Amino acid sequence: MKAVIALGSNLGDRRAHLDAGLVSLRTLGTVVPSPLVMETPDESGTGPAYLNTVALLVTEEVDPKRLLEALLRLELVAGRDRGTGKNAPRTLDLDLITTDGPRGAWTWEAPEDLQSLGPELTLELPHPRAFRRPFVLEPWRALSDPGECGGVIPGK
Repeated sequence: MKAVIALGSNLGDRRAHLDAGLVSLRTLGTVVPSPLVMETPDESGTGPAYLNTVALLVTEEVDPKRLLEALLRLELVAGRDRGTGKNAPRTLDLDLITTDGPRGAWTWEAPEDLQSLGPELTLELPHPRAFRRPFVLEPWRALSDPGECGGVIPGK
């Protein structure tokens, strides 16, 4: 499956966190990172600025729910603390934007190792806010073939 993953960081050495996030994504498959990294203000207006980019991930995983679970595990390994609130600053944020697989919305019981995130996980594909976020769209467009993932072309 091909997937577009958005990466963001607004704590500590943000660039090092993004670079480590790209390395960790390679444990899931082949990664093509965008050449564009953007600095953007925190959406709440109160936190530190983010560095953001995207990457195309080609993985053998065919279930988007299992892929999201893998991304959440990578965030936890990178020191992401979700216990401090929805829009709290973070070392690494990995958002599943879209795939060339199924689209839709899912809710399922969180696996035991992700129960700290809540009893259920949710996923909507394509990501419902991605197409309104320049910090996702611009790095996505900077990929050599941004429409390669499921025929979805940002901004269209």
